[in-house]
Amino acid sequence: MQPIPFSQKLITCTLAGLIIGATTLRMGFTFMLTRLPMSVIVNVPTLLVVSAIIYAFIWQFRKTNHPATLAFWQGLIRYGVAFDLAMFGWEKIFHSQFSMPGSKFDLPYSSLSSSDLFWCFFGQSYTFGCIIAGCQILGSMLLLFRRTRLVGVFILLPVLANILLMDIFYKIGTSVVIHASIMLSGLLYFLFIEFKRLKEFFFAAKDQLPRFHLSKFLKIAVRLSIIYIPLLLLASRPKPNRDPDLMGKYEVKQLSVNRRELHRTGCADSLLTTVYFDIKNGCVFEFNTVQRRWYGKYQRHNNQLTIQWHNPADKPVFKGVISPVNANAPLTLTGTVGKDTMSVTLQKVSR
Repeated sequence: MQPIPFSQKLITCTLAGLIIGATTLRMGFTFMLTRLPMSVIVNVPTLLVVSAIIYAFIWQFRKTNHPATLAFWQGLIRYGVAFDLAMFGWEKIFHSQFSMPGSKFDLPYSSLSSSDLFWCFFGQSYTFGCIIAGCQILGSMLLLFRRTRLVGVFILLPVLANILLMDIFYKIGTSVVIHASIMLSGLLYFLFIEFKRLKEFFFAAKDQLPRFHLSKFLKIAVRLSIIYIPLLLLASRPKPNRDPDLMGKYEVKQLSVNRRELHRTGCADSLLTTVYFDIKNGCVFEFNTVQRRWYGKYQRHNNQLTIQWHNPADKPVFKGVISPVNANAPLTLTGTVGKDTMSVTLQKVSR
């Protein structure tokens, strides 16, 4: 009987404890928060993790190397990961995930947090959520069978890795990131113990595809073309941010139309309040609310500025001059909109 290294015993038991503990903790917070004391919900998973680690030392002290013991702890890892991901899948199907209060969908984009943007995006398509759920449930089932274990790992690995990255970069929460990391470690564990078989399959086994004979240097050039050709094409394309010093959001500080200074007198005013100079020479005039906006394209030559509106398309062209752009000083637009003269003083509030 081949001896089992202590490092493998410790890693297997610890990982099994973490996975079962994390699953138990999530189930407690999701379903038992109003039925059990908080101390029970937190302490039971902690006890499971500590017990699993202690058993690794007991296992080593007994100097037993029964494969059945190792199989039991590996089975706990598989079941814990499978149960947790399948539970997430069923929650998506029954609208317990990817759901947002309807009131948040009408809020301005800039007012939403990263996590709210995440949930709003995925909450837009129930079908897409069901596809992710199907992958989680199918992969979890395959993970539980010995012959299909690796297939289950390959289905779940990209799903879980993508979830982890989104949890990190959309700032869903530290506890969520830790939970996903634990489950991902369980999948990577089975890839690691099958490393030799995977190496043979991906790198050593002969493929059945016919060879296309080219010179060595031509092959290298063709393969590298997926790097240098896109880069060359992108370098020849106009940059979306063509006017970086001007781009940003500006608040209207002073407004004069036909030499008459105008002031806001209430929330129902339709006066110009905000100006955006955006990527791809986009320009937006906002009149007090997001429902009253003019969208157009601007052309800037030194201090000359022209804005052609495309929505609404019947608005007259703005032609005038713009003061030199200075990050610390207000910006001034002076010109005409149709038959009206206009002078606007702007203060940048964000990029």
